[in-house]
Formats: sequence, structure tokens, C-alpha cells
Amino acid sequence: MFLRNYWYAAGFSEEVSRKFLARTYLNEAVVIFRKEDGTPVALEDRCAHRRLPLSMGKLIGDTVECGYHGLLYDCAGACIKIPGQDRVPKGTGVKSYPIVERHRYLWIWMGDPKRADESEIPDFSRIDDPAYGVSNIKFLHDAHVQLIIDNLMDLSHLAYVHSTTTGSPQIAELAQVETVREHDTVSVKRWMEDVPAPRTHREFGGYNGNMDSWQVSEFSPPTHVRVSYGSRGTGNGVPKADWFDDQGHWGFYVFHGLTPETEMTAHQFRYIAFEKGIGNKKETKEFIRQCDQIITEDAVVFPIQQRAINDDVVETNAWDINERVRSVHDGGLLQSRQIVEDLLAKQAAKKRKAARKKPSKRAAFR
Repeated sequence: MFLRNYWYAAGFSEEVSRKFLARTYLNEAVVIFRKEDGTPVALEDRCAHRRLPLSMGKLIGDTVECGYHGLLYDCAGACIKIPGQDRVPKGTGVKSYPIVERHRYLWIWMGDPKRADESEIPDFSRIDDPAYGVSNIKFLHDAHVQLIIDNLMDLSHLAYVHSTTTGSPQIAELAQVETVREHDTVSVKRWMEDVPAPRTHREFGGYNGNMDSWQVSEFSPPTHVRVSYGSRGTGNGVPKADWFDDQGHWGFYVFHGLTPETEMTAHQFRYIAFEKGIGNKKETKEFIRQCDQIITEDAVVFPIQQRAINDDVVETNAWDINERVRSVHDGGLLQSRQIVEDLLAKQAAKKRKAARKKPSKRAAFR
């Protein structure tokens, strides 16, 4: 079951052109393309006739021609022509999805189109700030999306999975950890005072010895996570900061657009934003390489973890992983799971209530 009435990351703006981009989100096949004026369009990727993916057809101006029998669709998904006949049966068409381009992402609404509110798109606006350099990378993981959220909400794993870049033993052993929930958003804040700088901070933050450091992971439904890494010299006390440029000396931001493909697979569209003064082109390239290494190391973990869950003899799943112990670092991931559980329960209750209502005669003939 998925949360429906939310914006999900569909991909990066640069991925979409006048060529078809076929992807699956929440078990629904979608084809994305741009109109002649550059506006993005998202349609159900199955012809209404014999269900061939429309992405196997072609664009003719701002219409989509099915590659099997030539049915023609407009950008709202309505079938406007069936070859060999004068009229198209009323209501013939495919599903159309609201899709919006913002913060270098494309955001798709997978629920009731009438409820699509662009003000609810997550604030990833730092990606647009010209003061920052940016870089992106994408993955399709053979794992449930919740395993990725768990990973991002518990950064104690940096000490073990990412020990050659941003990880250090102090992150797991010495960090002060606070979990803060505000309505449907949860943040995990970690502070480490007077600790050795890990490699990435040494090379790009300029720390020759110890530093004060903090990390903030923030989850908001349905699956959005952003992480802030901040640091400054020792001796001033660790600030209760979030964004590193509020009070820090050096840091960077990571934005994750996570979207379920199916119950067993998930898209991850990640951007990093960093100060342009990080170094010359060679140094900047190395910083980006290290950031990409981090997410690539995580990408190795998820499918292995998923297979281990699938092979559990008590038939657990990614949502209920049959854990035998909980740690002090689990607060954020447990809260994020609880938020989603509560929202799924509300969604199911509304669906049951709607099903109990008898449609009026007028509604029955719409």
C-alpha cells in the first residue's frame, strides 16, 4: 500500500525531452515527455485499446500515437482519433498525472488530480541557489523504499559503511542524538564535539585536527529526506544548528527524492549542494566522487538487506523486519515509519468511507 495524495520525485529535469521516458511509480506504468513548448507531460503508459505501452509509439506534435494500432492521444490522455472510424467512443483515454518541474526535479502526483497542490512540493530550493555547486545521481534499488529511509534517518552507519569518506567511530560512539517530531515531519540531530575530522572534512573543510560537527536528517511524507552536514572549529561549543551555513564553517546538503517503483523496488534521485569555493575543478571533482561513492556503498547494502528479509523463515517484510534488538539510533526511523503508518490508516479509512456511500443517480451516469 502506498500514500497516494502526495508529490513524488519522478526524476531530474534534464532527463526529460521530446523522447519518451518510461518509468514505473507506485506500481503504475508512466510515460513522460515534453510538449513542443517544453512543458512536461505524464500519461499512463498503456494504450486504452490493446495495452501496448505508449512509450513504444511516437510523438506527433503534442500528441502521442500508439505504435500498435495508431490510436492518437492528446496531452490530457484523451483519445482523439482511432484510425478507420469517424468517432471515438466517449471517455476513451488513458490516465493523466499532474507533473511539475521545480528545484531541478520533476514531481508527479500519484493520487486524485483534483487534490494536487503545488505548494506541497518539498522545499529543495537550496539546489537552485547560485551560491552552491550541485551534482546528482540516480539509482533503481531492488529494495523496499523504507529501507532507504531507514538508512538516511540513522547516520550511525557512516562509521562502518562510509569509513573512508564521511564516517568515523565517533559518529556511532560519541554523538549526542536528539529526535524531534513536528506534526508529520521528524528530524534526527547529531552533535559531536572535539572529534577527529574524517577524510572528507579534512580534505575539503580544511581541518588539520579535531572539529565540532553535526548532522541533521529530516523526513517528511511520503518519502522525502534531506540531510545537512555542518562543522566548525573546536572551542566554541557545538551549535544547535541545522543548515550548516547558519552557524558553521563548512558542510554540504543532500536531497533525496525517493519514490517506490513497486513494493520491492525503489527509485532514488539524489542531489548534493555544496559551496562553490570548495576548491579547484580537480578538488571539486574529487568531492563529488566521494559523495557518489557514499551513495553507491549504500546501494550495495539495500538489495542484500532485502534478500535477507525475504529469506526470513518467519515471513517478515521490509516494513516489519523482525528485528531482535533496537538501538539508541533508531528514534528517527521508527518515527518516520509511525508517521507513514498513521497516514496509511487515515487513507484506508477514507477509502472505506467512500465505498460505503451509495452513488447518486446523477453520479452513476457521469
